[in-house]
Amino acid sequence: MNTISYVVLAMLVRSPLTGYELKHFLNLFWEAHHSQIYPTLKELRRQELIEIIDIPDGKRKIYDITPAGKELVKEWVFTKSHAPSQKDEFLAKVFTISALDRDTSKFLIMERKQYFQEQLSEYSKVLDGVTESSEEERRKNFGRELILERKIRLCKEELAWCAWAEEKIDDYFKE
Repeated sequence: MNTISYVVLAMLVRSPLTGYELKHFLNLFWEAHHSQIYPTLKELRRQELIEIIDIPDGKRKIYDITPAGKELVKEWVFTKSHAPSQKDEFLAKVFTISALDRDTSKFLIMERKQYFQEQLSEYSKVLDGVTESSEEERRKNFGRELILERKIRLCKEELAWCAWAEEKIDDYFKE
């Protein structure tokens, strides 16, 4: 089984979800497209690791994990995780900064700051919703809360790095 299959199963451990909801929650930590998610769901159903429990409007299917799927997730949690992957086009652009002028360099950093300020605002709103929910919902979303807090901290660190980089760029172009 591939990693996305385990990740999908892990998402269903806390509650049944539609494919759309699954994609929404996955975005917190995994880049997956609908073209990956739906074939994965189909294969997991074929393997009897998930099941469709409801089709409320005749269109959206609600998926739930089976006992066999839960057992597989428990085993997977104890396997060694792969190193995090990194694909960041911005960092490739920063690598060329010595060939850029001051204004272009500053624009690059400003654009990054704007992105992470927006992300920070978004994650903070979602976290507020999670922490202000009922005790039962909060318990169900504990893992999500931990991930959101990590994302918020990473955004703040990225914004601090941007401020530092702006100062370094100013110093660099004074010379």
